[in-house]
Amino acid sequence: MVCRLCEGRCGLVAVIEHGRLARVQGDPDDPVSRGYVCDTARASLGALTHAQRITAPLRRDASGQLVAATWDQAFAELGPQLAKLRRRHGGRALGLYLGDPVQLSSRALARSLAVGVAAGTPNIFSTLCSGAGPRLQVSEWMLGQATPLLSDVGRAHYVALLGDDPTRTNWGPMQAGMAHADELLHSRRTKGTMAVVASPRRSEFADRLDQHLAIRPGTEGWLLLGLLSAVVGGDWIDHQHVRDYTLGYDDLVAALAPFSVERCADICGVDPAALSGIALKMSRAAMATIHAGPGTFTNAMPTLSAWAWLALHTVTANTLRPGGIYAGTGLVDLQPALQAVRSADAPETRVGHHRLLLLQAPGTALADECLTPGPGQLHALICVQGDPLLDLPASGRTRDALKQLDLLVCLTDWRGPATEQADWVLPVTQPWEQRDVQVLEGMLLPVSQVALSPAVVTAPEQVRTVDAILRELYRAVHPGLLCGVFGLHLSLGARWLAGADLDPWETRMLDWMGGIDSDDLAPAPHRVLRGQTDRARWAVGHADGRIRLLPPQVADLLAKLSPAPADPQRPLWLRTSARGQRAPDPLHRTPDADPGVRVHPDVGIQDGAQVAVETRYGRITATARLDPRLRPDTVDLPMGFSTDAMALLAPDGQDPITGTPCLDGLACRLLPV
Repeated sequence: MVCRLCEGRCGLVAVIEHGRLARVQGDPDDPVSRGYVCDTARASLGALTHAQRITAPLRRDASGQLVAATWDQAFAELGPQLAKLRRRHGGRALGLYLGDPVQLSSRALARSLAVGVAAGTPNIFSTLCSGAGPRLQVSEWMLGQATPLLSDVGRAHYVALLGDDPTRTNWGPMQAGMAHADELLHSRRTKGTMAVVASPRRSEFADRLDQHLAIRPGTEGWLLLGLLSAVVGGDWIDHQHVRDYTLGYDDLVAALAPFSVERCADICGVDPAALSGIALKMSRAAMATIHAGPGTFTNAMPTLSAWAWLALHTVTANTLRPGGIYAGTGLVDLQPALQAVRSADAPETRVGHHRLLLLQAPGTALADECLTPGPGQLHALICVQGDPLLDLPASGRTRDALKQLDLLVCLTDWRGPATEQADWVLPVTQPWEQRDVQVLEGMLLPVSQVALSPAVVTAPEQVRTVDAILRELYRAVHPGLLCGVFGLHLSLGARWLAGADLDPWETRMLDWMGGIDSDDLAPAPHRVLRGQTDRARWAVGHADGRIRLLPPQVADLLAKLSPAPADPQRPLWLRTSARGQRAPDPLHRTPDADPGVRVHPDVGIQDGAQVAVETRYGRITATARLDPRLRPDTVDLPMGFSTDAMALLAPDGQDPITGTPCLDGLACRLLPV
């Protein structure tokens, strides 16, 4: 089977005993993971029968308690309520919030987007902004469409990895597969590939590579800007590629003038010579890539970070090529669709005016749309396999926003913070209980493939899949032909997909786009490999086929860029983006997984001591864990272990373009409790 707990998409073997999932183990024959299995996958077995698991519909009664209900009651009551709110307040009154698991399921994603578009609302909030958003937005500006760009780590001759150990967490948004490390190490053995890691913590994986650059938390963007400045300043560009395939190089040179290598290195807390050395090696390598791991784009300058990353690959001729970064097309060639739903032509949020990216609004805009009165205010929200109180900063403000709603519906498999405020809680299947074919994906290594995740155990009787629930809710609302903020052609297509049976849709997509019979996916390892990704389909979407090196939006951002000033009262730097594990929610975590707050021994705190972590926005208490591999000025609070950690972040610290939250680089201090 193919695991769906994170982006890794590892191949596993499920062991069933007496009708229950007894254990999972790595599949050594799987071409993507090659026998790898993580602790989260093992811990997920307990989620099936966890005490917090929801296995029947719940509704809030007059006393404020969640009580058992039936599916007939749910659809009979929710349909008229949603329809009434839509008639009274317009299409914008309804919204969806899509959690990370939705992005991992073709069916759930297709159904969710179709329901939102068919309802005519731009309020389809998602976590896309928290990693993939900036690079998709920048690729649209520079390449012509929001293309998923992936790192061809295995074929590169020089590799720079940004972020912590990807073999322990994951390779980041859209970079699925756990065989990248094996590919890189094999490349080092066979052709001498050089590799460097830049991260506030030196991981065990970094010990096996050539160099570690201990950068200050939240300075990945300045690192990339410094590398780009070094390549341009040293004239280490690929002149033919820049001349024949790009526009705006002279403007790029002028815009980089204020950002010297020395200035960028000082902000990162590293030696300028180290930055220049990496830039030179990358530009001189036959094929090179900088892999942007988790946390690369969750700093104070996410859009500029993504631009510097793509511009650096472009001027060194490593964009859309083997051994550099390439476009992952998957089973379905989405390029025409991506060009048709560009953010430049998309609706925008009412507050903040964020353009929808791939039909999705940033989740960080949710609270504003609920709390700001006026025409178009959000009145009803359906949370689909996500909890905005856990996923987003400023959880206190988001909690107030959810209370403001007339109707809150949670499609989830566990009792989380949002369910405590929900009017209805509808139980959904666990990954091991549902079948899903990754029709809208395929970005596992530079190989074209289709994967099936079969159901290995039977779901409880009252539990349903996300796409089945949304289909019935849509039918109950029946929004008609009112297209709202979307054009009629898009609304008509969405209307069909929102209410259709997805079985024949899936079968037709497999046949039409890939010539694949669904029976071919039935035997293990449930993958159909179709060889290397077709490089002839890698294309720039602009009519002239040229990459825009300095989009006007980027020029405006560069003109306003300045580093955060040092705060002598808070001499440490906070990082909250680093993942401790892959668990999608607390149900899937191992019991002893909470690492507390990690600090370097030089800060003078005893291991196991209770400390307060304080920023200008808030204060929390945690258990200190000493980690000599961290930079001495780093306070590391891994993502997802404490809802309180969100209180340390700036409530208005989102990127104005993509809505990406700033998770790293805030000044903080430690105090004994």
